[in-house]
Amino acid sequence: MDNKLGYELGNWVVSQIQSPDRPARATFTLLDQEWELLPEVFPPYTDPGPELFASWVPYEKGISFLEMGCGAGLSSVLAAQRGSERVVALDINPAAAENTHRNAARHGVSDRVTALTSDLFDALDPAEPFDLVFWNTPFIEAPENRSYAGQIERAVFDPGYEMVRRFFRDVVPHLAPAGRVYLGTSEAMGNKEKMLRAAADAGFEGRRYRSESVELPAADFPESPVVAAHTNERGIVDMDFTMYEFLRH
Repeated sequence: MDNKLGYELGNWVVSQIQSPDRPARATFTLLDQEWELLPEVFPPYTDPGPELFASWVPYEKGISFLEMGCGAGLSSVLAAQRGSERVVALDINPAAAENTHRNAARHGVSDRVTALTSDLFDALDPAEPFDLVFWNTPFIEAPENRSYAGQIERAVFDPGYEMVRRFFRDVVPHLAPAGRVYLGTSEAMGNKEKMLRAAADAGFEGRRYRSESVELPAADFPESPVVAAHTNERGIVDMDFTMYEFLRH
């Protein structure tokens, strides 16, 4: 595990989401739309990443679209709204698949959105192809021996970056001939090198597609030597949310 800052902030995010003092929210507003949220699903309003990534995906009319780790289903609904002919949303968390189904119905696109519970691609036919695959990855690298303490942690941590390796290995038969992959991550909080190495090992070439810097007040986080080492003279921890595009060689 290389990124101590990311791991520490990941643990803090999980603690905040799971805090008994945190007010429950059945709905939230992002991307100028209202969404339903089930209690067991990662709340995408907790940081700027989910909204940025969903807004950056290059949706196109008439394509087939796959959202991995769909959560509340933001990108799947947007893909259908913007003309994707077929949308499939996958998540290992059954509550997330149900949440996406509900939000597709809420926004009138359930005829084009299929939400399934799946460990990565397991619920798909072996060679079911897509023109565009998007995954807002759980980009916080955790120790390889860390086990998940609930579904929220699955949306945050990737122990040893094993899921990223599995993703690139297993996505190949699910890409149309000119298919593209887009991953949401953070270079400050994730492990860019391991992600790009996993992609290259599976025959992909990656490039930074879009990125936005975010200034986070260090006072918002628990005091620690790791946070202090990444805090500038203005009391700010500089972060980023970055999307990568991957194409097969």
